[in-house]
Amino acid sequence: MMNSQIIAIWGSPSSGKTTTSVKLAKALSEKKKNVIVVFADIIVPTLLTILPTVDSEGKSLGRLLAEPELTQETILKNLITMRKNDYISFLGYGKAENKFTYAKYSKDKIIDFMVLLRHLSDYVIIDCSSIITDDLFTAMTLEIADKVLRLSSCDIKGLSYMSSYLPLLSERRFGIEKHIKILSNTNDSMLKSEMTESLSGIDLYIPYVKELSDQYLYGELFQTLTTKGSKAYSNAIDKLMKGVFNE
Repeated sequence: MMNSQIIAIWGSPSSGKTTTSVKLAKALSEKKKNVIVVFADIIVPTLLTILPTVDSEGKSLGRLLAEPELTQETILKNLITMRKNDYISFLGYGKAENKFTYAKYSKDKIIDFMVLLRHLSDYVIIDCSSIITDDLFTAMTLEIADKVLRLSSCDIKGLSYMSSYLPLLSERRFGIEKHIKILSNTNDSMLKSEMTESLSGIDLYIPYVKELSDQYLYGELFQTLTTKGSKAYSNAIDKLMKGVFNE
């Protein structure tokens, strides 16, 4: 069993959680590793923005967790796959779904789900919601995951978010001292230095890249970054691949 099989990506709103999840999944797939990406955000369902042309009708993370019994078969039926990449599958909430669409699920259901996911893929990347107070799935993921990548946007909003939400993870079971701390959208050197100090150190910096923003805007995150200015971002993903997945 791999030491870093389930990876939670969590942090402040607009800190790059989803783009980091997708780019890591893409990099792993290029090494012929099977990856399941779980988009946990029910407030703003992610699937339509990441895979605008993929048919996800009838497949939903919420529907899956509402099943009376979870099995590998029920998970496989709800996985969304890509035509051009057999190594990546997705789970998430669909169009028009919200927190009231399905019945509430228990902590035990989430634990069972995570156990089954471990047997279905080499790696599981979970793109967590920022609002952990209203999302049991994200809270449990932060507790269960083998590693947590904690992203903060390089701005005052990011710092304010961490000041408010990190105390909620102070219990030992969350292991926040083991989080990999990432500062994203770092395009202001002075603010970068101030944020690093305020957040008690940073393990990795991810720069702002316009090409990446354009890819997100047009639903093209699975395209390769090609501009010269994107090199620093690609280097940061390479560091994560080595440091988190040993790949």
